[in-house]
Amino acid sequence: MKIRRLQYNIEYTHIITFKEEYKQAILPYFGFDNLRYAIDNENTINESIRLIFYNETLALFIRKEGISFLFEGDVTDLKNQTGVIKFFWDTYDKIKTFNGFKKTNRHNLIVHSVEIKDKKEISQILKKPPVFNVNPFGSLKEFACVYEFKKNDKMYKFSFGNYSEKDISTNDLTPFNTEYNEDLHNNFGLMSKLEIFEECNTPSFNKFKTLLLDAENTISSYKIK
Repeated sequence: MKIRRLQYNIEYTHIITFKEEYKQAILPYFGFDNLRYAIDNENTINESIRLIFYNETLALFIRKEGISFLFEGDVTDLKNQTGVIKFFWDTYDKIKTFNGFKKTNRHNLIVHSVEIKDKKEISQILKKPPVFNVNPFGSLKEFACVYEFKKNDKMYKFSFGNYSEKDISTNDLTPFNTEYNEDLHNNFGLMSKLEIFEECNTPSFNKFKTLLLDAENTISSYKIK
């Protein structure tokens, strides 16, 4: 199953001085081509900013209580520390130098994956969904199952079901509308959403890669018989 969309979040204790300090940290990015930005809740204690790097298909969301990035494309690109993910880690390192920064509390990863299948195969799955030994409902329009478990001090939530084109908007699968996800249009298949949560005071690039490897292994281990 192919990862289509990835989001990574770091949560830290509320930075009281965030509004006064964050703009200096992101100033260097305003020289980038095709950068877009939006400030939310401007001039309030909840002021935050979204930086959207269209050329890199990456967006940063920077808030008083956390920082996130959203990526659409081949996640192999995120395994290079000097690649597009450098924007995120450089910004997080600057946030840790803010006068109001106290501590980081946790991080989590969210990945959406889709495997394109023949429409007839999906129709058969909807007639006999794998989550029912006996299906009393006849042919379904949708099916989904959710697994939650804890492993090695990490919490996992894995949702799995059928895919159709309407899921593009429902799950915001193509935030940058890239060629990478062109095959999602006018197609059917199987889809999963995996969330991994871990208490962590010292997130790092290597710890992010470990979460990503966990995600890839979890997704690849689920098979419909």
